[in-house]
Amino acid sequence: MTEGNKSFDEAMSESKNELEGLRVQLNDLMVKFGLRALRTYQTGKNYPLKAMEIKSLVKYELDNVIADLSQPDNIESIIRKTALEWEKQHQK
Repeated sequence: MTEGNKSFDEAMSESKNELEGLRVQLNDLMVKFGLRALRTYQTGKNYPLKAMEIKSLVKYELDNVIADLSQPDNIESIIRKTALEWEKQHQK
């Protein structure tokens, strides 16, 4: 294995670890979206939410969040912001 390959292998390993961490952060963020939906819905009820209501509400909220993020305008915005951030990081 050459030094260049070792460096690439290390970068790939670090990237894999970073991806795992980002997935955990994304899951935590999605939980926050779900909790927000449940809190909002609960304010209109004077009884505790049932398990099936919770499941349905959270699924609906997550489906909507994913659909919103998948809209072409949002994708383009994310691409633009990512490109700008990339440029900032590489101007140093």
